[in-house]
Amino acid sequence: MKGRQRSGIHLAEVRHKILNSAKDLFTQQGYKKTTIRQIVERSGILTGSIYYLYKSKEDIFQALILSLTQKCIQQINEICANESPAFKYAAVCEVELKAVENNEVVRDCYFAGYSSKLVFEKMVEQFAHMAEDLFADTPYQCSRDEYYRKTALIKGAMWGCVAEFYFERATDHRQSREELIILALQTFHVEPASIQDILNRLKEQENLWSTIGNQLRDYPVGN
Repeated sequence: MKGRQRSGIHLAEVRHKILNSAKDLFTQQGYKKTTIRQIVERSGILTGSIYYLYKSKEDIFQALILSLTQKCIQQINEICANESPAFKYAAVCEVELKAVENNEVVRDCYFAGYSSKLVFEKMVEQFAHMAEDLFADTPYQCSRDEYYRKTALIKGAMWGCVAEFYFERATDHRQSREELIILALQTFHVEPASIQDILNRLKEQENLWSTIGNQLRDYPVGN
């Protein structure tokens, strides 16, 4: 194996070790309580090496969220291979929202992520690419700028679904989750009858979305 290839593999292994150590800490104690020093101690990677790859804890968190979302998209594509693009899009949203609803520490991490301009913008970009891939050559196809604009609105609404857990006034999170799915599909002009069918089948498989969320929380990055 050539030196450059070995170097690339080693760098990927270091990244995975950092991200998995950070994920363990984030899911155990939340984003705010986790420090770079703790990530150094958990990973065994020198501080200088971590800062060579990531500028800050926020940068590590951003990379982790994007990696987990990509894994979620892959899983939905495999599990829901015979489903429509609109159903797959709704399922990815459902997994995230169920994870937030089911686990207080995961919720805290997403709250921190959505509150960060850096992380939020990257999440919008990633979901826009997902929509572009899913809806290519379908009646819901649109321009790249439209995908981005629509996604920013949808992710903004998802941020609202996360934030309401911290409101003093009690809200119906299950209803908010359903209305978010409706809003997301309407934004891409999915037909009302199709939206209702998707909602019904999402409810029928509700345990599946929770299971996928739990697997993503526990699954090692890079596998």
